[in-house]
Amino acid sequence: MVKIINFLREGYKNENVTQAFGLLVSTVVGLVLGFATNSLLTRILGKELYGDYALLFNIYSFCQIIFNFGIFYTISRLVAITNDKDKARGYYLVGFFFVIILFILMAVSVAVYAFFSETMDKSSFFKVLLISIPLSWIYLLTTLNENYLPGDNKISLLSWSRLLPKIFLAAILGVIFFYFKNINLVTIVLLNYLTFIIAYLYVFLKIKPTFKQFKRRLSEILIGNKQFGFDIYFGALIASGSGSLSGILISHFGVNNVEVGYYTLATLLASPLSMIPNIIATTQFKKFAQSSSIPVKLIITTFGLSIFLMLFIIFASHFIVSIFFGKEYLDSVGMLQYLSLGFVLYGIGDFFNRFLLAKGKGKELRNASFLVGFTLLIANILFIYLYGGDGAAIARVLSGLMYALVILYYYRKEIKGL
Repeated sequence: MVKIINFLREGYKNENVTQAFGLLVSTVVGLVLGFATNSLLTRILGKELYGDYALLFNIYSFCQIIFNFGIFYTISRLVAITNDKDKARGYYLVGFFFVIILFILMAVSVAVYAFFSETMDKSSFFKVLLISIPLSWIYLLTTLNENYLPGDNKISLLSWSRLLPKIFLAAILGVIFFYFKNINLVTIVLLNYLTFIIAYLYVFLKIKPTFKQFKRRLSEILIGNKQFGFDIYFGALIASGSGSLSGILISHFGVNNVEVGYYTLATLLASPLSMIPNIIATTQFKKFAQSSSIPVKLIITTFGLSIFLMLFIIFASHFIVSIFFGKEYLDSVGMLQYLSLGFVLYGIGDFFNRFLLAKGKGKELRNASFLVGFTLLIANILFIYLYGGDGAAIARVLSGLMYALVILYYYRKEIKGL
């Protein structure tokens, strides 16, 4: 703890530390709002409709990974290595162009899934999914912002892009909870989209994208994507895609979507454990591109904070679930405890992953993602079939361990090579 305090004291005037602290504060506020929002959602919708809401989120999270093709990873890298502001703004506009193109592919695919999936027979979810499609481009725009803003070192804007939708949605749900009683799932979904549209309009205006040399920026992105972006995407498709399939598989093997809701709540509470390493690495991303290794002090601080919070969540899990969501959701506690360990391991992997990404190590990240993805995919199918939501949490621990070990191996190989 003394080392952590000294590190923060020394870095008070350091821009990277200040940015990390700001992003951490906004993330904590966002988590509190997220807890409040999901607490209101569980009470407004009930277990079954909340399960449908969670399944919708899982489907589009999976789509974010599939309909990426490495473009947004490439933009992040290109923006990080340039000091030309006009060029960076040009990359964003090209990214926005790809959001539109990829959305068309995603919309058609989701519509096909809706019509042919057996899952649609389990509830009125079919109608909700179809109505959500026209605004689902928001998910792809989120991916663009999450990759572009760290690359351009716009950490403050990144914080607001994450925080504003949660502020708006929490306020809207508060009004609904206290003044309205019969709000359907479709209305909730559309209001959620509205909060993102308002927030991302603000981001778009702040970035001020430019059409200058659009064709040249497009060409640079396509070349970069061929060199390293697609390799990262191909690996992420296996690794992250397998993770996003968890909720869909739980729904497939279950009798309804209630357990999807339990798993989503547990993920919501455990995911902050991977955010701390990610936040710190995000603020250091541009610096990583110029560094030969990660400072030991930074590694110790990151790991210390992550382990401390993991123990807190594990021991307080029963209390947290009862307070935020109610006793009817206590079945998610076991999942939460497993996922806490799993997300710490993923956070450690993400921390070193950002360094390798800044170095353009697409093939290494692709290979790592293959190993992790296949581990998670096999573990998901086996354990979800046997144990449902608890099995998905166990699979996350196993794949998290694989992820941390493989990324650490490539990190050590990279710094020794330098």
